[in-house]
Amino acid sequence: MANSGNSDGLKKQILNIIGKVKDDSKLRTLLIASSVCILIFVVAFASNGNSKKLGYNKFAGASQRQSVALESNSDSAEIHRALKSVSDVKESVNEVLTIDIPAYVISVDGKDLAAFITKDEAEVLLDDIIKPYIGDEEAEIADIGFEEDVKIVEKTVKPSEIQNSDEYEEILYYITKGTNETKIHEIEKGENFWVIAKKYNISVDSLLKANPEVKPERIQIGQEVSLVVPKPLLTVATKEIKEYKEYIAFETEYEDTNVLYKGDYRVKKAGKKGEREVVAEISKQNGIEVSRSILKENITEEPVTKVVLKGTKDPPPRIGTGKFSKPTSRGVITSPFGMRWGRRHTGIDIGLKTGTPVTAADGGKVIYSGYKGGYGKCIIIDHGANMKSLYAHNSSLLVKKGDKVFKGQTIAKSGNTGNSTGPHLHFEVRINDTPVNPTKYVKY
Repeated sequence: MANSGNSDGLKKQILNIIGKVKDDSKLRTLLIASSVCILIFVVAFASNGNSKKLGYNKFAGASQRQSVALESNSDSAEIHRALKSVSDVKESVNEVLTIDIPAYVISVDGKDLAAFITKDEAEVLLDDIIKPYIGDEEAEIADIGFEEDVKIVEKTVKPSEIQNSDEYEEILYYITKGTNETKIHEIEKGENFWVIAKKYNISVDSLLKANPEVKPERIQIGQEVSLVVPKPLLTVATKEIKEYKEYIAFETEYEDTNVLYKGDYRVKKAGKKGEREVVAEISKQNGIEVSRSILKENITEEPVTKVVLKGTKDPPPRIGTGKFSKPTSRGVITSPFGMRWGRRHTGIDIGLKTGTPVTAADGGKVIYSGYKGGYGKCIIIDHGANMKSLYAHNSSLLVKKGDKVFKGQTIAKSGNTGNSTGPHLHFEVRINDTPVNPTKYVKY
């Protein structure tokens, strides 16, 4: 029982010393590690010593072997006590390993999130979570903090619960993303955020949140974007004081005239936006604006009202059938009508291989056929009754200005001319020269 007594005494001494240095977390951790090594050595020493008692020298004389045999009963008892001693030492190792040590724990709404040896380490983690939201040089940060109840609490934890330096980036990613999952998409030719979102069945807003540093209108082939929509475990709340200039929208007035057909409009006097200087308080959560309060404003330029003439004369008879058909027999919409990347998209984009036939959506008269700025090679058809259709980014044009075309006639071959990110047809429907949503007239 000598080994058992020694191990018990060693264990008590270790626990006594650990108790005396409880206020020094680094020294205590070092002592625990050293103690485990000592106890493991004791286990190894005891096991080695006991194993020697389990046999005898094969070269011993007959009298010695006889003596060993006679003492086998007493040896068995001794071996049993030796094995119990080893077991006691192992229990001591386990007890030392399960000793709680002081730590600084980040607590969120009363729940432990991460534990560190020093308070500085916990504070650095919180600072790194906040850091991405204080980089706007154009705004003054009036207040910043966490929406949740976040505290650094000093308490005792198991050594295995302490975050080490190798785990730091992992825990930071987990807290800011709400998951350890990573999912990346590499931009391919002809893709934009709308196409990618549709491909993975997520919203464009979610894709924007997953990639706050990416500008959708500037993505490049081969660029990687994240598909993981962040759900942070902590909400960084900021209040910014920002000074900026903004436009003031002008109003529009209408005047009747019998010079124009009904449904026709003509600008008599152009409108002009006004301008004002604004000081606002902007509240954000994880970089997303949730509210804005105007603290002060100064109008530097008044807006000018737009005056538009409105036709009252009966229009000429319709040229076409009045019902549009799809301008292509194949393809899918890769970009819809409406706001896109902060500005209005006046038609729909239909993804197609270069050279695909483009047909007239209805009968009418070609009023434009040629190169038209960002539209590239473009055709515009007047269908009468103030209805027009436009076909842009073509590779070749098969009709000329003044031609009369019938519904379904091939008028062009699709392409990638003008301001285009890939082969497609840009198709517009215009009523009174104002673009409207083409999907109200054709279905894809």
